[in-house]
Amino acid sequence: MRTFRFILSTLALIFVFNVVNAQTIENESVGLVSSNSESTVSLTETEAHLETVKVWPQVSSIKIMVDVENLQEVNIYSCTGRLVKTQKVDKGQGINIETLMPGDYTVKVGNKVGSFTKK
Repeated sequence: MRTFRFILSTLALIFVFNVVNAQTIENESVGLVSSNSESTVSLTETEAHLETVKVWPQVSSIKIMVDVENLQEVNIYSCTGRLVKTQKVDKGQGINIETLMPGDYTVKVGNKVGSFTKK
């Protein structure tokens, strides 16, 4: 089941990359734009082959943990590619996801990605 969710999350992210990339003519980067017009996040095409980061539990409604060694910024994207949360996390700290809508999410930490499902 976890593999299936990971595959679905990955396919959703690839779909978003392809749709946005089709709209990008001059720039080699793929833009992920949040509903808030102030913040725009760009991921380059070379980042499409990112390493994975461990995120647990895979299904949660309150809090997730992300495997980081030291203080790092964690970005959480919805399945549509919208940046929904950014938080600095240190080793052993969790991320509160109670305010997120149920669905599949992708987590990006540096050059690593992972996924989880909010129930």
